[in-house]
Amino acid sequence: MRAGLVIVVMISLLVGLSIGYSIPQLYHAPQKVKPTAQQALSVITASLYAQLFRDAGKELGINVAVTGMGSVQAARQVILNPSGYSIYASIDPYILSSLLYPSNITSWYIAIASDQMVIAYSPNMPKPLLDIANNLTRAEEEALSEGNYTEALVITREFLNLIFSNDTFNLAREYGAYAIGMSNPNTDPEGYRALMVLQLTGIYWGLGRNYYVDLFNYANRTGNVYEVLAGSELFGPVETGKVWFDIAIYKSSAESAGLPYFPLPPQVNLGDPAYANYYSQANVTIVVNGQSLVVKGAPIQLVLTIPNQAPNKELAEELIIYLLTPGGHRLMRELGIKPLTPALFYGNVSAAPPLIRILVNSSLLKYGG
Repeated sequence: MRAGLVIVVMISLLVGLSIGYSIPQLYHAPQKVKPTAQQALSVITASLYAQLFRDAGKELGINVAVTGMGSVQAARQVILNPSGYSIYASIDPYILSSLLYPSNITSWYIAIASDQMVIAYSPNMPKPLLDIANNLTRAEEEALSEGNYTEALVITREFLNLIFSNDTFNLAREYGAYAIGMSNPNTDPEGYRALMVLQLTGIYWGLGRNYYVDLFNYANRTGNVYEVLAGSELFGPVETGKVWFDIAIYKSSAESAGLPYFPLPPQVNLGDPAYANYYSQANVTIVVNGQSLVVKGAPIQLVLTIPNQAPNKELAEELIIYLLTPGGHRLMRELGIKPLTPALFYGNVSAAPPLIRILVNSSLLKYGG
């Protein structure tokens, strides 16, 4: 398997560049081989993307053992056990660089996909409330399809006002449900990004960065918030109606879970690099290992790296390279994940494995900084 990949990379770089071929065109997954114990790859990743690594392993005939949890929680685990994982994947590059770089776990990463925030809601909440949510969602979808972001932001405000209304809270209590679900910001980037969505909406409307955050805090104090460690733990409660609104969730996750969702305009969904400067106005302080860490708003990217002390580095490298090819892109799209084409390399190129170093600034992988 390794020899075939080396040949593909070299042919693509030495020949393909001059005749119009690229690695994606030339690389095909090798024939599946029976996995052995030595081939087992231990991947620790944001829970929402665990299936991507399992599917990639099946394509390559590699036995992949996936541990899924919030990205912050996963980074803590890698720091505690730096030789225990072949690949670490996070939905926030800042978490990777701010926690793993200083601990000498790694000094580089690759951004392979992007995502955006949406607000998922339960198909099993009371019909009058569900009808309002569905009507606002249809209006939002129409405004976004027309590029009418001003109208979309008006509708977004209406949707948030619906979620945070006392009528919604009182109705949820009557039904024994929670009006709002969210993952813990200290363990999962989805949690602090939900707060960033609220901050950015408040900033846009001149209400102040903390206007909607204060409403959320009130909801939490009054028992209207159901909190989990990782966003994937909300899929079941939202589906069954135990939780009515998930503020907020990655679009790919909502689609893969089959949940209805309210789309957000690019000004507040953390999914458009053109609004990177606007996103940076949002920030959330989280606590990691007893230390405070300020996280600023930024476009969402799924990033991964191979720790310095990782086992099975060659197999980890092969799996990562496969995710950069059309085969890997297909797997992402099947899971509702939007691949970056090309992927972006950040950090110390000389510290990356040899084939990944070769690929930097090829058709598959560009240097991002």
